[in-house]
Amino acid sequence: MRRKRIGVMLAAMLGMMLSFAAVSAAIAELPKVAAPIVATTCGQSPGGMMVKMSAMQVKLSVTDKKDLRASEIAGKEYKTLIVTTGTSMKGMGAAGTDVDKEIARCAELIQAAKAEGILVIVAHIEGMARRTDASDEASIKAVMPLADFILIIEDSDQDGFFTNYAKELGKELVIVKDALGVGAKLAEMQ
Repeated sequence: MRRKRIGVMLAAMLGMMLSFAAVSAAIAELPKVAAPIVATTCGQSPGGMMVKMSAMQVKLSVTDKKDLRASEIAGKEYKTLIVTTGTSMKGMGAAGTDVDKEIARCAELIQAAKAEGILVIVAHIEGMARRTDASDEASIKAVMPLADFILIIEDSDQDGFFTNYAKELGKELVIVKDALGVGAKLAEMQ
């Protein structure tokens, strides 16, 4: 009986070690995040500012530019572009734009970033509150396929949407506990 318990415990430990090794290998395959980092949002929500504030907690510098244009990428020093998704009707109204213009701006921006060899991370870090309407869905579905990998917080994936969508797109998905954990994860991936 005791040998059987030891055997079961050893098998469980081996299984956990193999799972950890698989997760570590997957993380090791992700591209390295390099500075300087610039963030913007597809939808004029506070996502880019949230990335910047979280990064500041770990002494990582991120420039937040809500209206970042493709012309501002070419020839710059940026190594990583983070585009957050989720729309703010108030933010878009104040910026004099709409979701279609935001999607066009971000698609052009990502294309320019890739042409410059800049790593592109598309993130959803404002939780389910930024998944409530057709504009949120449009911004997510327009730019997520363009990402080198996807970064989300746990609350954004309560229904498994991003887990399934990342698989459908064939993209790596990095999940952090909350928006405060974004900066630490970016620093860890350097």
